[in-house]
Amino acid sequence: MDIISNFISLVKETKQEIADTVAAGHGVNSFETYQRLVGRNEGLQIALQLLDDIMTGDDENNES
Repeated sequence: MDIISNFISLVKETKQEIADTVAAGHGVNSFETYQRLVGRNEGLQIALQLLDDIMTGDDENNES
């Protein structure tokens, strides 16, 4: 479980770095760059949601 916790922490940290970059405008010198960062952030959110769904499914299966 420690690897999963590490993964989640790294993904959340990366999402925060992207959000800070976009909010501050650093390194966002074109709309294309902005779109890429927003897409990357959305992809990370999807990965977190999928992992949460898997983990929740595992918990539900263990309770049965």
